[in-house]
Amino acid sequence: MSPLPFRFTILGPPGLACGDTRLDLGTPQQQAVLLLLLANSGSFVRIGEVIDGLWGEHAPATGEAVVRTYVSRIRRLLSAHGLDAVISSRSGGYMLDPELFVVDAIEFADLLEAARQEREGGQVPAAVKLLEQALALWTGTALAGVPGEAAERERFRLERLRLAAVQELLRLRLERGEHAEVAAEVPLLIERNRLEEPLYEIYLLALYRSGRRAEALEVYRMVYDLLGKELGVSPGPRLRAAHDRILRAEADPGDEPVPAPSDWPASSGSSDSPASAGSSGESAWAASSGSSGSAASSGPAGLPASAGSAGLSAPAAAPASRASWAERPVAARFVGRAGERAAFRDLLGQARPALLFVRGPAGIGKSALLHQLAQDATAEGRQVRHLRPGNRPARHPHPSPSPRERLERFAEELAGAAGPVLLLDAFEELADLEPWLRDDYLTRLPGDTVVVVAGRSGPSAAWLTDPAWSGAIVIRHLEALTPAESAALLEARGVEPGLRASIAGFAAGHPFALSLAAEVGRSRSATGQPSRREAARQVVDGVLARLAGDVPSDLHRWALHVCAHARHTTEDLLAAVLPGGRAAELFDWLRAQPYVETAARGLEVGGALREALDHHLRWRDPAGYERMHRAIRHHVLDELLRGARDPQASVAVMRTVSRLRRRGGVLARYVSQVGEEDVRACPVTPAAHDELVAMARESQGEAAAGSVRFWLERRPEAFTLLRSRGSGRLRAFMSWLALRRPEREELDADPVVGEIWRDVSRRTPLPPEGHVGIARHLICPAYEAKPSPITDVFQAWMLRRWLHEPGLAASYLIVANGPLWRPLMEYLGHDELTRAGAGHPYAIFGHDWLADPPEVWRDHHLDEELWAERDLFLRQEVSRAGQE
Repeated sequence: MSPLPFRFTILGPPGLACGDTRLDLGTPQQQAVLLLLLANSGSFVRIGEVIDGLWGEHAPATGEAVVRTYVSRIRRLLSAHGLDAVISSRSGGYMLDPELFVVDAIEFADLLEAARQEREGGQVPAAVKLLEQALALWTGTALAGVPGEAAERERFRLERLRLAAVQELLRLRLERGEHAEVAAEVPLLIERNRLEEPLYEIYLLALYRSGRRAEALEVYRMVYDLLGKELGVSPGPRLRAAHDRILRAEADPGDEPVPAPSDWPASSGSSDSPASAGSSGESAWAASSGSSGSAASSGPAGLPASAGSAGLSAPAAAPASRASWAERPVAARFVGRAGERAAFRDLLGQARPALLFVRGPAGIGKSALLHQLAQDATAEGRQVRHLRPGNRPARHPHPSPSPRERLERFAEELAGAAGPVLLLDAFEELADLEPWLRDDYLTRLPGDTVVVVAGRSGPSAAWLTDPAWSGAIVIRHLEALTPAESAALLEARGVEPGLRASIAGFAAGHPFALSLAAEVGRSRSATGQPSRREAARQVVDGVLARLAGDVPSDLHRWALHVCAHARHTTEDLLAAVLPGGRAAELFDWLRAQPYVETAARGLEVGGALREALDHHLRWRDPAGYERMHRAIRHHVLDELLRGARDPQASVAVMRTVSRLRRRGGVLARYVSQVGEEDVRACPVTPAAHDELVAMARESQGEAAAGSVRFWLERRPEAFTLLRSRGSGRLRAFMSWLALRRPEREELDADPVVGEIWRDVSRRTPLPPEGHVGIARHLICPAYEAKPSPITDVFQAWMLRRWLHEPGLAASYLIVANGPLWRPLMEYLGHDELTRAGAGHPYAIFGHDWLADPPEVWRDHHLDEELWAERDLFLRQEVSRAGQE
């Protein structure tokens, strides 16, 4: 059979080729329609499904007409190349004939399956070749530029398959003995997929099998802290098992046993806790270290501690009794950056040019790290030159040498040196020199020079696309300290134990904020000076000046305050809070700032800068602070909540509401803060009835199952399901009964609804157009005993109904775990029925929206949201300073 002439490519920017001719698929929206038909080829797709896949809940009134126009244009395009009948139609839908096309995504899946079969048959080289062929089909991000929810779901699915294929290929390459090569490639993948545990497992094994056992243990400690901080979980069983084998120095299947170098400390024990990585004879300080004693050298006595992000670095052998802070050598007081120091040591061991880019916002510890790397290199006998823009070298004869002049002098001094090291700090100040550095200067240095560049941003595209630097660039993004590292830094700074937790809480792991707050706190505890007002303002003003710097105008400063106060900042939010038509300009300015992070739902300012901005505005302009809070709150509870139909948007809204109400101390305990569930919302179908009944029976018993079956037959439209996007498995479901005058049969069949209606009857009669809403079933088996992203979705759906459902006179919800949810219900002004629990095992909570309407209810805790304090050192100090 001859090859099919038409080929769809979706593993990158979408395209359709006819032989050697690529067809113009039209606008992104038209491409989205075509690709949705392609994804469902062989099946009729209803126009409503196309509209949902393209616009979701924001479909225009003319959506059906627009879709028909796109389909007509696609037909004309294909007809021009002999495909007249490729799209067939019937009432309300379309179907694309799959027999006329080749699709690269299908080829990719077939190659993956073939590779797995070869692997199962023991043919590793053949499996590697097939995986490489599969990955070579990718030309960029899947469906790049195609809009719509359907495209986003398919893009997510394909990218996950791509990552799985990459991981499988790396594992096979480990089996073939390419340990060092894999260890060099995995960090870039980890940077793009920070929470992907299998990548860390591969990295650990690659390091260990390369004879770098200590670094593998350091990586595990970093992963342990990262997963705890981001997801609140410990590493999974596979990663723990790999760590245990490395601790016991066991050989992995297929390994060539590599003895650990003698200068690395022996380790014992099998716990997955980082503290167990040292031998039992070591002190706690030494046990949490993964670095060799030779990796650091002492500097001038009295130098302040430096801060980092991953693991604790200290001498491998500590004395039995810990030295006092003043007596401890500088190297023992450098905290963190184990991953960056390990990457630097790798580069020192190479016999070719290498370039390490260290990037991060102001105050994150870049200069401190470069100072430590200089000591590490000096301890290895390397010649080091360190360029700090703005600092004039004392030995230079010129009264004010330029950076270029200083670099030229360095080149002369390093000529002929073996493995010299050049450190360039504050690289953003050398932007004008970047082309000269890249194309001329660095190429003139000795061939084994290691160059470390530190700046607020990473290398430009010119570096990354230059063939001369291909494979020679390593990029590391510096992050905040873990809680353990923050505690170690504060201890090294001599802060008394009673202040450490509160200072660490304020600083949120930011090294500069930690160091500044530590010095102010230590000074106050030692001398009682400065005053509370001055202590607070020293810290807050110092953090603002260092991390935020100058801003172009007052309007830009307000935009920064909005970004710090809200969880996610979008152009729409800026337009709502700061009207005036400059939202796009302000958003672009915020996005360009190094301390602002770009997240899926908008822009974020995190950590110490966020808290400093918030508290600074509260004492400087309380009235303005309140206006800003109200405007953000109004936008979130109205615009965002109304539009949060899909589960992911619902979770984002609840986390935003939780942040705005974080000072209440209640709501935040009932909203998840990290993690996502890959689920989609869908209506119930007759085929799913038994599935829902079975879940209700398993989760809450026979009475719940009977109630679900009754209402499914009576009011199936009341049910909304959450299914896994990948497998389609039912994860949870909710029912919302809108009742005006329930029939006697309904009250008799469901005693819970009957009890609720008796409560309704005792209250004010319903208005003629009023109704009662009942969240009758909240079935979420995996999370009956704790909040989760799925319970966040339920809360968002109910909150939207409470605030925005026309005619809602009263609402009730039934929960299976009353003691868990009772504090939240009390906070939200929902009363518990006095007889709840007498005839059934549930708790019933209700609210009278006629007596306490939404516009009043939503402001119940406003003062608490604005002015209540949490028990953290600096927040207490700032509050007192504002009152003095």
